[in-house]
Amino acid sequence: MKRFVPIAALAVMVACSTGSTNRLTLQAGDIWIQDVTLISLERPAPLPHAHIVIRDGRILSAGTESPGTAGPGVTVVSGAGKYAVPGLIDAHVHLASVPGMYPNHEAALPDVVAEYDGQLPRSYLYFGFTAVVDLNVVDRPRIDRLKANDLRPEILDCGNALALANGYPMVYRPPATRFDAYPNFLYDPAQKDKIPGRFDPADHSPDAAVGRVAAGGGVCVKAHYEPGFDPAMGKLPVPTASMMTAVREASHRRKLPLLLHANSIDAHRFAANVKADAVVHGMWNWGQQDASGTDLPAKVRETLDAERLAGVAMMPTSRVIGGLADLFGPAFLDDPQLKHVLPAQTIAWYRTKDGQSFAREITEGASGPALERGRQNLTGVQTRGLRAAEYFSKSGGRILFGSDTPSAPTYANPPGYNGFLELRALESAGLSPKLLLAAATVDNARFFGLTDLGTIEPGKVASLLILRSDPLASTAAFDDIDTVIVKGQAIRRETLSATAVK
Repeated sequence: MKRFVPIAALAVMVACSTGSTNRLTLQAGDIWIQDVTLISLERPAPLPHAHIVIRDGRILSAGTESPGTAGPGVTVVSGAGKYAVPGLIDAHVHLASVPGMYPNHEAALPDVVAEYDGQLPRSYLYFGFTAVVDLNVVDRPRIDRLKANDLRPEILDCGNALALANGYPMVYRPPATRFDAYPNFLYDPAQKDKIPGRFDPADHSPDAAVGRVAAGGGVCVKAHYEPGFDPAMGKLPVPTASMMTAVREASHRRKLPLLLHANSIDAHRFAANVKADAVVHGMWNWGQQDASGTDLPAKVRETLDAERLAGVAMMPTSRVIGGLADLFGPAFLDDPQLKHVLPAQTIAWYRTKDGQSFAREITEGASGPALERGRQNLTGVQTRGLRAAEYFSKSGGRILFGSDTPSAPTYANPPGYNGFLELRALESAGLSPKLLLAAATVDNARFFGLTDLGTIEPGKVASLLILRSDPLASTAAFDDIDTVIVKGQAIRRETLSATAVK
């Protein structure tokens, strides 16, 4: 997103920089947010009694000087006792699937899928996410249909991920279709006999694959280091350090950051060695390391320190595990928040036998106390990841915000709400609300080069939130949203709920 500053906004910026007190004249169509506490983390401190003026979808002014009088056609939003913050950015989503559904379910239930997709953009906005980044586009037409919605977050993507041939995640597709599902795969000479001969190795080199992402307008490059977490699949092929270094260099030549799927100690160590720009999961797989006690195992600390020193940022994505733990009990589907982010027929389907398919796979053979033990085991894994994220952050590592929604065919990763649950989990682990606000706004914007987003400044796109509660006191404030403003359109939060859609 290239920065474009309207002439009127530029005049206000110049006036502010020179100390001029010329009062801005409001026009019909402007939005005036009055007397609000402005929290935008490029500023050293919150700015109380601020006034924000929005014109033509952009921020025209933001400061303590009042524009004066609102004439005809000016929308006034009262900010008294409230807080204005930039809209949140969820930098790890997967938009082209319904949580809890396999492809055969989606094919059999087109009406349910269409209703879900219709609500999807509103669900992210309902919890304050005014921009999202899809890290692996597997269905471009579906993404384009979502973009056609008049009311939606900014939708950005990394194109089709650079999966290693026959590695994660393409290994979960049948051999006959996996190469078509992941057309941007990386050629692995060691697997020459397992790659269809119709593919030219030169077309699947790091430079060629990254080039396709850039040509498609991607804002990042996504790759993987996953030796396997499913015993039934065995050990999976992984990229070499030289291959991933070539991917990083090809990405940086095009000014794109390299994001690496990694969740184990070995994978995070690999990320540090190849100097990936970020890992898109936390470190919850500690292998045989002792997870007891209050101190992290030495190998965990050393790996996290190596990442930090290599400049690798981290998205903890604890809800990957939390969303699995939620399948070990029936309570999640009774959560009253679900009715705001999911259509009623989607929730009803989750209670059917087909809707419980993935839950049955995860909990197969468990009942009674065994179900509770399974939930506790997964909660322990999630806790390990959160402990690692806390250490990384407090040691000076850079945290980015992403929820990985949905991370699997689990209904416990609902759009928008899953991001809110991720914020709450990270805060409960000891990450401060201020750090998390930065991670989901200015830090995400800077990392992905989104110069129009992340702060409340003249010239920026007017995507911001009016909150009733202080977000620097608790991330619970993101369930206390008064108004969502997306690209200059002010929307009362309650109208975004699935219960409000006719």
